[in-house]
Amino acid sequence: MRNDLYTKVVLTVIAVLLAVIAFKPAANSQSVPAQGGFSGVQYIVSATGNTEFFDSRTGDIWKYTEEGQPNPFSSHVKLVQLGKPLEK
Repeated sequence: MRNDLYTKVVLTVIAVLLAVIAFKPAANSQSVPAQGGFSGVQYIVSATGNTEFFDSRTGDIWKYTEEGQPNPFSSHVKLVQLGKPLEK
């Protein structure tokens, strides 16, 4: 009879401690800032290997040529208004 009570107490303590371990991350959740330096920046890589980056917050567009070139940076233009020419 005494072994049965001891076993139930030990198993209950183990179950409670496992529940604390399992739910601790949910109770201490931390938010991740989404406003980092590259938030809002989108990119595309063409079939030729050229890469373009677009910052939707400012309208800036950066173009880079294929890898292996001495200076991969190609140009920087700005989209001011849709339907209007890009500004340098």
